[in-house]
Amino acid sequence: MINFYCKLEKNLMNMGAEQQIKLDVIYNDEESKGKTTREKVNNTLTEELFLGICAPIGSMKDEVIESLKSILEKKYKYEVEILKLSDYIEEHKLEDFVQIEGRTDAFSKLIYKITQGNEIRKRYKNKSILVELAIQKIHISRLIDGKRIGDDEIPKIENLKTRRKCYIFNSIKNKEELLLLRRIYTENFYEFSVFSPLEERKLNLRNKDLSSSEIEDIVDIDEYDNNEFGQNVRGTFTEGDFFLRVSEDNKGLLDEKIERYLHLIFESKIITPTIAETAMYSAKSASGNSACLSRQVGASITDEIGNLISTGWNDVPKFGGNLYREGDLNDDRCSLKGYCSNDEHKDMLVEGIIESLKKDVEIKKIFDDSVGFQSIGIAERLKKNLKNSKIKDLIEFSRSVHAEMHAIISGSQLSGSKMINGKLFCTTYPCHNCARHIIVAGIKEVYYIEPYVKSLCLTLHDDAITEDENSTEKVRILIFDGVAPRKYLTFFTNFAERKRDGKTLSLDYETIKPKISKSLQALPTLEQQAIHSLRECGLIND
Repeated sequence: MINFYCKLEKNLMNMGAEQQIKLDVIYNDEESKGKTTREKVNNTLTEELFLGICAPIGSMKDEVIESLKSILEKKYKYEVEILKLSDYIEEHKLEDFVQIEGRTDAFSKLIYKITQGNEIRKRYKNKSILVELAIQKIHISRLIDGKRIGDDEIPKIENLKTRRKCYIFNSIKNKEELLLLRRIYTENFYEFSVFSPLEERKLNLRNKDLSSSEIEDIVDIDEYDNNEFGQNVRGTFTEGDFFLRVSEDNKGLLDEKIERYLHLIFESKIITPTIAETAMYSAKSASGNSACLSRQVGASITDEIGNLISTGWNDVPKFGGNLYREGDLNDDRCSLKGYCSNDEHKDMLVEGIIESLKKDVEIKKIFDDSVGFQSIGIAERLKKNLKNSKIKDLIEFSRSVHAEMHAIISGSQLSGSKMINGKLFCTTYPCHNCARHIIVAGIKEVYYIEPYVKSLCLTLHDDAITEDENSTEKVRILIFDGVAPRKYLTFFTNFAERKRDGKTLSLDYETIKPKISKSLQALPTLEQQAIHSLRECGLIND
């Protein structure tokens, strides 16, 4: 087997373009006789699953991975392989580990791993290179499993057989990695976005011997590394198919949550959406109405028992009430004007500050000093610095009504007091302006997907708002937990046959296939593109 592996890998490395595996599917075998074309195509669908894990540092992702592995192996009889992407960092590191002076060993190792990952991506000008290395391993493994006993030749694609195997990518750190996995494995790939409360994450890191200041630093760097080839867990997390909020208080329910998600993937049990999933889907759907140039945001509000009260989105208000919609006469939204009013007025604010400074006699001398500061363009440098200051975070000059405000106003008009003790679901974390409206409306819980880092919500309203999920004295703002809106219709519509002769069908978990799948013949061909990329990077020699 080892000799075959080596030979296979060498052959893959040395293949010319004319020798690449071709997608020639043969259906005239005995198994295909008498079957419809659709049945023949269905026979090519693979059982393989590809699961990506994305989680901020310190989250309980290992517990999620273990739960997935256990249930898939025991209940669905899958072989599960965990692909730890950080292993490829160690394998292809560009520098040896060096202890950072004045820092703990644990912190130094984490920074080393992050830095080396960035450097590898930068060196090869490839943001998804770690995932591509994992894909190569999967590709070779599939071909090895597809060879006939005693045969050293690379098997033809049409002769490959489906495998009841699941690969778990631990863990995805940027969008390029995620998008590549979705492009290659499409219907067979799902991202699990895992999140634990910040204080628990900090405690987990403290148990690894990191200091308080180091924890703050590593949390920030992990979520968003301001580097072209760095990590962006924050942006990748929001693109998940399933969101899992895992804490010490609810980890006893983890297996139950994982089982539910797997039932949806396999359609092995009739599952209907939770109130929260339907509400967040309504919020996401509402966001599609927005023509805002900055971002599309949607919101929905339910009453205390979960009835949908209203939806809202961010856009420009119109005379007579509500917001401009497609087809309205005299539509005056910023998208049609061709500029963002908020950005325009922030630029005007900066210009105003510069002009105000120039009115000061002593400061004007600095601006007018042709020998000194004028030669380095101090006025332009000052403008640039001001635009990159907290001024860029101002939202006061936007013409748009925010989605949360729109939903609150609409809900007040239609349902009045039903909003009291209700819940608000928003695609994005609320800003401080919306926060005060949420508080005064009597809403008790807010759920969001996308972070909004410049929000001053907690800073300005810590007396009334908290991110502590156990609090009963403040409005709780929590990350959404459930099926992502992007998968809502996939999982909750277009069901397979549910009954026969008036009775619920009994399903065999050990043989059932995923609800949606991709042709096995397509996967090796698509995986070859990742191998081509590695060859171009120089990690595979011709």
